Amino acid sequence: MAVPVVRTFLEDLLQREAIPTLTQIPGHPPEDYAATVLQRFANTGVHDQIARLCLDGSAKFPTFLIPTVERELQADGPIERAATALAGWARYLGAVDPSEQSFDADGDAARRHAAEALADPVAFLAYEAVFPAAVRDSDRFRTTFARSYRRIAEEGPLAAMETA
Repeated sequence: MAVPVVRTFLEDLLQREAIPTLTQIPGHPPEDYAATVLQRFANTGVHDQIARLCLDGSAKFPTFLIPTVERELQADGPIERAATALAGWARYLGAVDPSEQSFDADGDAARRHAAEALADPVAFLAYEAVFPAAVRDSDRFRTTFARSYRRIAEEGPLAAMETA
């Protein structure tokens, strides 16, 4: 979060893509939720942030990010940042040595799909435990995901976040 590009990316993901899809809960404004997320991620007392975020991604993404993508696709809303985050996860699974990766209960399946994505990024979307049909079959999401994945592979994650 100390890196401006990362902070801006997360702020934009929350404000432009996630918050518009949240159900309003009386007494709990979505903006407060976003502020809490930013505060947690900015906590310098937590030294394992990246590893902790990657922990059990196969369970976290379908719960926390995929519903945002589904709702934004239905509303023809923005998906660039969510697609970039998911492409970053796919690239992490395919490029980082498995012995250095965070635990994922479904890690073997995730890595199989990520290995196929090295040659064709959209192959990762066949990972049905994470990507429901509405997401994996969306031409718009497939194009955005593939573009983000390639940008991460060619220019690095910071460049991909900056242009998302």
